[in-house]
Amino acid sequence: MPITMQIKHVSYPLLLLWTLSTSLWATNDQVLSPLPNQVTEKWDNFSFVGETTLRRYGFHVYDASFWILGDKSVDSDPVDYLTKHTYALSITYARKISAQQLLSSTKKEWQRLGFAKQYPLDAWLMILENIWPSVEKGDQLVVVVTTQGKTTFFNKNNSLGTIDDTNFGPIFLSIWLDENSRFKKNREELLGE
Repeated sequence: MPITMQIKHVSYPLLLLWTLSTSLWATNDQVLSPLPNQVTEKWDNFSFVGETTLRRYGFHVYDASFWILGDKSVDSDPVDYLTKHTYALSITYARKISAQQLLSSTKKEWQRLGFAKQYPLDAWLMILENIWPSVEKGDQLVVVVTTQGKTTFFNKNNSLGTIDDTNFGPIFLSIWLDENSRFKKNREELLGE
């Protein structure tokens, strides 16, 4: 008789738990979640910062890598990455996750981080609902936040959509990069600490 297991309350959207490390000077071909061609063709000078692997309850959920445009050695403080550079987070999924699960988990993390009263989370989630697809094993989502405040989502083949709200990108990436992010070790690894 097969054994089945149901896991409840697993928060998947783009959260981080445990990692594999690589060289600080890794190239796009050497990382777990490389940037797709349409990103590297549009912005040709991304520098790798760090990477991590999310595992929840023993299951591999995704691999993620963090990148900044330009020379990362100029700014040794990771907080500077987010204020002085265009940056990208690439996530390659190891399992099927519905768009609804991604949206729900994103909302829960934003609320947990205390953003519910400060920002138009529901309006942002409605926009994301029109941008994000459900993902399958091997699918990739990449978010690029520019110094002009535009946030664009990509998959391996296309641009999925852009959000022009200058607050959105930093708040969205807070899920992974905020000092109060859920998984501290993953944050540190993404930031190369």
